Amino acid sequence: MATSLQQLLDALTERTTASTTVAAIEDVTGALAHLGRALAGMTQDGLTAGVSHRQQTAAELAAACTTVGRLWPRTGGPLTDLAGVAADLIGRDRATMGRAHRWAVTVALAEAADHGARLAHRLLPQAAVAELAAVRRMAAAVERDAQADPPTASGAAVLDRLVPRPARPRRGEEPTAVDAAAALTAALDRALRTDGLALRDFRAAVAAAEIASDYAASVVAVAAGDESMRPLLAAVAWELGRISMTFDDGHQARPTDPHGVVSWARTLADTLRNDLGSHADLSALRDRADLPRLTRTVQQVTNQLPVLADRLAVAVDRWSRNGQLYAAARDLPRMDNMPEDRVRDVIAGRRVQARGADLDRLGRALTSATALASSLADAVNRAAPAEPQSQRHLAGLYAERARAPGSGERLLSHADNVAQAIARSRCAQRINPPAPGGGGPPSY
Repeated sequence: MATSLQQLLDALTERTTASTTVAAIEDVTGALAHLGRALAGMTQDGLTAGVSHRQQTAAELAAACTTVGRLWPRTGGPLTDLAGVAADLIGRDRATMGRAHRWAVTVALAEAADHGARLAHRLLPQAAVAELAAVRRMAAAVERDAQADPPTASGAAVLDRLVPRPARPRRGEEPTAVDAAAALTAALDRALRTDGLALRDFRAAVAAAEIASDYAASVVAVAAGDESMRPLLAAVAWELGRISMTFDDGHQARPTDPHGVVSWARTLADTLRNDLGSHADLSALRDRADLPRLTRTVQQVTNQLPVLADRLAVAVDRWSRNGQLYAAARDLPRMDNMPEDRVRDVIAGRRVQARGADLDRLGRALTSATALASSLADAVNRAAPAEPQSQRHLAGLYAERARAPGSGERLLSHADNVAQAIARSRCAQRINPPAPGGGGPPSY
């Protein structure tokens, strides 16, 4: 099952705080050593712009955890394993973290280290281990800093990034929609790191997001008992996939990578259809005995859609700089003081490299998709059964966006912008059909 850094740390906290926990001191100190490794990475990358009390305190906590880890031999165990996986995940994502993310992760690690040191004291009630006392003291100092300057909602959202399974499920074991959403985002990340994201991948991810949004709108309408909200929250935001039909990247059809974006986009769509039916009929959903389970599943998937939009925005920005996409010159946005060579290309009906402002329409549509997807996620989070949030930081971020001054007017404006962009794109396709391989319905 897909998990997140916060879920790993929550599991570690649950084990270290339970009164019935039976653990070896070597397992506890092994976990603290891994937490120290993760904290050291955060402080090395920097929590503030320069030397500061926050930076120094976190560095001292990292050193204290590392020292405790050397007091007993590493024997492994469930606590060590959980902390090790969390530290590995943090290390893998360090390159994409900003200072706000690192501060949020540091605060979460300090809390876990404090609980670990407390458990160690319970296991050694007669021993006054100065190194364990140092961990608790420095963890408390970090927590005081966090009370004075809490992590931001956008910074803490990094704790809820879904981590996919290390491999596809075994034969006979089907992936869940949450597994597929996590794997889709991870596949996008891999493609972006290698500069290998094809337009086909982009369209597949958009199509999967559109399907997920439509199902989410249906589920939230039924769960909230307000079916009138469904049109506003429908998948219009993700119809931007049609806008991409203006472009092509010259890639020839190739076999589908079973671990790639297209494959996982298809899996996400298929798992949602299997769970909710082909059209997510409202009356059928209303009669489902497992509606709370479906709502929780849709909740976790929908919380990932703005994250997905962020990845796609990176792709569009990169394409605008490297000229990887092509389009008919007459289909590209008009510009002031159009260069003579572009005028000749328009008149002659030539295809040209799309750069810079040529992709502004697609970029703006993605901005709108992010905002509308955040609003949809907030609606799902509010309609979901009242129980501990599995993605509470993302839920908090989307709630903050939804309640910001003027958010309602901005959402209506975003929906209008997307609708207008789609209308222009469809009009252009009727007038100038795209080249072979560059158009047609979104297929993956």
